[in-house]
Amino acid sequence: MLMIEGNIHGTNSGDQRNCQESVQAECAWCSLPVAGVAPSDPSSNESIYCCYGCRFAHAVTEEKGDEGAIRWTVVRLGIAVFFTMNLMAFTMTMWSLDVYDVKVDPFQQKLFEVFRWLSMLFGLPVLMLLGWPLLQGALASWKQKIYSTDLLVATGVASAFGISVFNVLTGRPNVYFEVGAMVLVAVTLGRWLEATGKQKATEVLDQLSAMLPAKARLLTSDRSRESGREEEVDSASLQVGHHIRVAAGDRFPADGRVVSGHTTVDEQIFTGESRPVGREPGDSVLAGTVNLEGDVIVECSCAFREGSFGRLLKLMQEARAARGPYQKLADRASMWFFPAISLLSLVTLILHWKTDVGQAVQHSLSVLLIACPCALGLATPLAVWTSLSTAIRNQVLFRSGESIERLATAGSVFLDKTGTLTTGQPRVVHVLNRETINQPLFTNPDPAETDFICALLSARSMHPFSKAVTQYLASHSMTPRFALSACGTAAESSQDGITDVIHSVRTFSGRGVEALDQHGHRLRLGSLSFATSGTESPLSALASRNADQLAASVVAFSVDDELLRVFLINESIREEAVEGLSSLYTMGLPVTVLTGDRKTRADALAQELAGHLGKKNAVSILSELRPQDKVAAIQSDRQSQGSTVMIGDGINDAPALAVADVGIAMGCGADVSRESAQVCLLSNDLRRIAWAIQLARLTRRIIRQNLFWAFGYNAVGVVLAVFGLLNPAFAAALMIISSLLVISNSLRLMAFDGSGSIHHA
Repeated sequence: MLMIEGNIHGTNSGDQRNCQESVQAECAWCSLPVAGVAPSDPSSNESIYCCYGCRFAHAVTEEKGDEGAIRWTVVRLGIAVFFTMNLMAFTMTMWSLDVYDVKVDPFQQKLFEVFRWLSMLFGLPVLMLLGWPLLQGALASWKQKIYSTDLLVATGVASAFGISVFNVLTGRPNVYFEVGAMVLVAVTLGRWLEATGKQKATEVLDQLSAMLPAKARLLTSDRSRESGREEEVDSASLQVGHHIRVAAGDRFPADGRVVSGHTTVDEQIFTGESRPVGREPGDSVLAGTVNLEGDVIVECSCAFREGSFGRLLKLMQEARAARGPYQKLADRASMWFFPAISLLSLVTLILHWKTDVGQAVQHSLSVLLIACPCALGLATPLAVWTSLSTAIRNQVLFRSGESIERLATAGSVFLDKTGTLTTGQPRVVHVLNRETINQPLFTNPDPAETDFICALLSARSMHPFSKAVTQYLASHSMTPRFALSACGTAAESSQDGITDVIHSVRTFSGRGVEALDQHGHRLRLGSLSFATSGTESPLSALASRNADQLAASVVAFSVDDELLRVFLINESIREEAVEGLSSLYTMGLPVTVLTGDRKTRADALAQELAGHLGKKNAVSILSELRPQDKVAAIQSDRQSQGSTVMIGDGINDAPALAVADVGIAMGCGADVSRESAQVCLLSNDLRRIAWAIQLARLTRRIIRQNLFWAFGYNAVGVVLAVFGLLNPAFAAALMIISSLLVISNSLRLMAFDGSGSIHHA
């Protein structure tokens, strides 16, 4: 998934400040930031929670005791449900007088009086078991400046119980124990379900953290593999400079450098590619990657969770804390809910007070319950948190919820060419030789021997074009001795007498390599003018024409200035690029490639892309652009097309990434801290672009659905409650249903399959 170096950037100072403030304290259950709350003293045992549901859910899962024992918190809820069920049985019996026209005899009056006392007896334990913890949680949230309706609900329930107790003791007819008990059970279950939903949406951080081993083998004496004494320690104690042994099959606990041993490493978690990568002494390794083969000794370059993984987790925390426009809207609405609903509940109490005090309390409680902004509070953040988790599992890192919302409005897409659309690595795309134009070879009539000599010369140069020639010959040549020549080392080559084939090797910077063979012939590999000393020939003319057509560079091989072989070199388009561009075209997004290459090379690229995509004008290409020209092109497009997306490698494309509405850095790998980018692709897979845009659009649609439901539900429910048309028990049940709808709708994003819809198994 990720690679990381340097400091974390990519947000403006205001966003950074908000993020830092938001992540100061985290909920002990769902790990979400508790805004405006300072972190508790590490030595304190007091936990911080974002809501009563998280407080209750954490208590359920964290109670200590013997294995298999039923936790006290669950027992408490079970006992409350038991008493509530019995309480409802008594209440339904007493309701029969209102349903059926029955003349009450003295025995029934005595029986119902007993039921009233039994209702109080069964109702008070529910109040103590669930009401008191709810009140404690509400008061704790109040101290943390989290204004929820839990305190109002607790007050309403207490009022219903108080009036009922008073009526039982004074012989008055109406009691409302069942209302208070049902509300407490429903609220507790609802809050628990909400907390579980939030925890599920954000559990990806726990999964990432679990990838780092808890224990490490620290070398405490001789640091060599053979005689070093090792001690198993907590990975959290690792510091810079510590030497550790990592066995085959284990994950590296911290970033470091291989001191001894050879192995291969699976870096899929950072790069998204499952291909193992070789590692030997001097090479770096990243925390969380897997050592596939031999044991190695690693010197830690950072402390535990302070390198690659630490920065990844911090970025994820900042992304969760940052709030986009929809989240800010919901936050503002929730802030107004508390005073507005409190006032409306009081007005309802006053309106119905003269009719019946007990009924007035019930209607007032109904207003509090139905207007509880749980669904509204979850509508936006839960969808965003789920989207962030889904994205990171698919090698896409959104820096904030706002970047998701911006990407959903994308109107056009710009791509840098080198390193983004293309691999950035030159490769041989075509080969010409004397046989191509039916002329006899002057020397080296055997093509395999020509390959052999070319490989010897290319291996002596570090130029990227020479490496491209070497790689091409390594994969295409049939010469048995080629493996030695491609190594380019005298020690290996001398074993087969290869060093006797050429001698007097000289490198001419920017031009090529020259050597003499055993017969004194001058061998040259390099530019066309260097290889031929400016001499024209049919092969050189053919090479020039083909190079212009393909917009390719030329590497020529000659013997005594006579041209024998020509390699045409160009960058290769990424394997997945065509599919990625095709997906963007299908989505109706105009795609423009920005490049500094000359126009002939850009035209050749346009023809190649048109051939792959089957559409002549599917992709536009702007050539001969300087960095400021790329910025101007994006700004001009924004005026006509709207929201713009710029995709680059995050290094030389920083100005363009910064000016676009959404900057996407490719191949962040271990360097997720790319500046100027709001989105980081951990791999170089261009198909992730269309996937990310589809996810962003689906996230925005789900946010809108959640907000529409939450606002509409509360508006209709409050009106019904104010006019006394909604029983508090039904209001509590509807509150649960509303929250569950928002939760289930948001969690659908976890099943996103990249097709623009939700995948159902």
